[in-house]
Amino acid sequence: MQKILIIAFEPFGNDTINPTEGILERIPDFLYDVKVIKQTLPVVYNHAFERLVPLIEKHNPELILLLGLSKGRSHVCLERVAINVSDGKLPDNLGTALSHETIEAQGPDGLFTSLPVKIIEQRFKDRKQTAVISNTAGTYVCNNLYYKTLHYVKTFSKKAKVGFIHVPATPAMVHDQTGMPSMRVTEMYEAIMTIIDTVINPVDIKETAQKVKGAQKVK
Repeated sequence: MQKILIIAFEPFGNDTINPTEGILERIPDFLYDVKVIKQTLPVVYNHAFERLVPLIEKHNPELILLLGLSKGRSHVCLERVAINVSDGKLPDNLGTALSHETIEAQGPDGLFTSLPVKIIEQRFKDRKQTAVISNTAGTYVCNNLYYKTLHYVKTFSKKAKVGFIHVPATPAMVHDQTGMPSMRVTEMYEAIMTIIDTVINPVDIKETAQKVKGAQKVK
């Protein structure tokens, strides 16, 4: 049976919740004939990746989807690239703050997602979802995990496609912060399910049907 691996993060900084955990709870254990493996990781440099590797080796997933919180963003963001540096002012959950630190000494400056970005972007537009392609995953723990995962999959020739999605804060998280954008978890979930569905079902059934001789467009 094919498997996909979906990863959330625990709360960090001054927040007591992380919406990625709420999203993870909503994702079914099976999608079509694919088993979904779900796990929450600590917001700790390098340690998050160390927790992820055994899951990759055990399940050999077709897809690894990493979910992270990025307060201040107004959209669900599919990250196009991870960069080879950790440089965050905010300490991780063990109190470690990294500055200008290379993630992989022999690694390239950047690694790109293996998800079908253009197709996913079009699905977002077709479904009028508040989701976009982003070109910066930051330099905090999220980017650290993303880069390490992409590097590992490439180095060891794993079959998994890898992507990272940043989500906004929820309304409850920013109710006292004027002007701070937010989004309901249900909206985030729907956008992420669009990404998953696009990867495991790359053919749009309606679009394909319209190309069949005699087929009529579904209104």
